[in-house]
Amino acid sequence: MVGEPDGDVMRIHVLEKRPFTEAGRWELSFFGLTQVNPKFTVHAGVSAELAYHLRENLAAQLGASFFPLAVQSTLSEELLTKASEAPESAEAFLLQGDVVAGLELMPIYGKLNVFDGKILRLGMYLNAGLGVAKTRLQLRPSTDPTTGRTFGNTGFRPMASLGIGLRAFVTEQFTVRLELRDLAYSGYVSQVNGCSLADVQRIETAEAQDPPTTATGLSGGCDERAFGSAGAIAKLNAAGAKDLLAKPSAEVINNIAFQGGVSWLF
Repeated sequence: MVGEPDGDVMRIHVLEKRPFTEAGRWELSFFGLTQVNPKFTVHAGVSAELAYHLRENLAAQLGASFFPLAVQSTLSEELLTKASEAPESAEAFLLQGDVVAGLELMPIYGKLNVFDGKILRLGMYLNAGLGVAKTRLQLRPSTDPTTGRTFGNTGFRPMASLGIGLRAFVTEQFTVRLELRDLAYSGYVSQVNGCSLADVQRIETAEAQDPPTTATGLSGGCDERAFGSAGAIAKLNAAGAKDLLAKPSAEVINNIAFQGGVSWLF
């Protein structure tokens, strides 16, 4: 009869239980990363992360990054060499490394049927953390015939991290991860190599003498020797620091990095 159910037709919905759990386990991850918004700066490096999974979809993390490549972009160097225009210190800040502690949440978990029955398990996650970053400024461009590329130390500063990523479970222990992470930190700087604007002006003047002399009246903590050997090199580095310190900024820098890597659950 019309409207009566067909006894031969059955609909079955199956909710598969995950074959393994991450809760109560440790995870060690290694990444390669590169900056994806390199307008004024270019960064590339590596990072490592240790996580403990408090629950199936929640983990506490501790990570560290190191940037062996952290320089001004070609645009920044061209502005300096061709137009004598240095970017503001906030735009020129370079990350040398960071340490961040935070939490990771994986709210979305699913699976795909690939390769004729092979199940690929996927998870989308969000993370956030707080930490500290080691920073520096580039004082001279790579094209400078006297000094080449040189840097000045700007110390440590607090940093926040926000990320979104995708993980693919190759096996129960082995995971491939892709992530986009925003590293945010203050762009304000008042000292380079421990020296204030007034200090670097004194250093520049002293090094311009014939013969060069040692600057006097420097504030405590100012490392004049960090600007290089006496004479032209120290004078040029002090001049570069002076240009950057003369344009302080209270901006927050957003260094957006793409990172890909692997994890091991144990």
